[in-house]
Amino acid sequence: MKYVSTRGRAPELGFNDVLLAGLATDGGLYVPTEYPSMPALPVGDYAALAHAIISPYVGSEIESSALLAMCRDAYATFRHPATVPLVQIDDDEWLMELFHGPTLAFKDVALQLV
Repeated sequence: MKYVSTRGRAPELGFNDVLLAGLATDGGLYVPTEYPSMPALPVGDYAALAHAIISPYVGSEIESSALLAMCRDAYATFRHPATVPLVQIDDDEWLMELFHGPTLAFKDVALQLV
């Protein structure tokens, strides 16, 4: 998987380089050159779900088993067994609780893996 800058003046990079670079050298954001189709997604295991979603964007730059281990380690510190549980608040309304991570902030859901 390759990534390009939204401003179009930075070099095309792979996943690992984009992860370390943050912003592109031209001040843009890196985005995938193409968006992959999502595979069949697992149910009930948040780390496995995260792995299934991120894998196509990582490509072969990180071995799949190593990426899964990273996902499992990242979300093992969450205080709820569902990691980010859905709580029913009305007949047709559900709320996703994003505060069960180590700092009790929603940012843990995305940044714990980074």
